[in-house]
Amino acid sequence: MSIIREMKMELRETRQVRIDKILPNRRLIFEEDSIIRLCDDIQCNGLTKPIVVELAGDFFQIIDGEKRWRACKKIGMTEIKAEIILSDD
Repeated sequence: MSIIREMKMELRETRQVRIDKILPNRRLIFEEDSIIRLCDDIQCNGLTKPIVVELAGDFFQIIDGEKRWRACKKIGMTEIKAEIILSDD
């Protein structure tokens, strides 16, 4: 008897995305101090790790990196580097 597993290939594309086209995920509570520290770090060093999003209609839904997205919004950035999960359907 053999077991056959379906492997789903996850394709990703990394590019700059307009911050106003990104929707937050379900996490609603962040400590303001940690956001401020992250703002300072991003202003000094830039965004070192892109956020991860998936397409949600005409917008992108955050999968990972909401705190980075909030910090970038707070310091006035208009675009953010994002890994976009592409559907293979």
